[in-house]
Amino acid sequence: MMTPELNYQVIFVKNILQSSEFFVEKLGLIKEEDLQMAGINCPVLKMFNGHSLMLVKHGSREREPTVVYTDDCLRDFCTLKRQGVAIFTAPLYRKKGLSCEFYDPSGNHILLLEERDYTDA
Repeated sequence: MMTPELNYQVIFVKNILQSSEFFVEKLGLIKEEDLQMAGINCPVLKMFNGHSLMLVKHGSREREPTVVYTDDCLRDFCTLKRQGVAIFTAPLYRKKGLSCEFYDPSGNHILLLEERDYTDA
């Protein structure tokens, strides 16, 4: 029997509550559960594509961009911009889909990606 593949992505944040609220309220991620890591509750958030993003408290930010999946990059871009989030790229087309980039409350570089298939059917 095959077990379903777990797709967890970890992102280090300075303030778990603030970051959790940001990803849930501004990007529409859904909180699935809290996992204990070194005695600290770490929220696990479900992204649009079914993958999970786990927030782990840490003093330093991520060195590489973190990909957060969405079902509508243009909608999220407009929402984030209207809410005052500093976005440093307007939506642009990439091989994997439409994306924009911004910083989360912990200063992590977030690449918001709406996956798209550009191949002809």
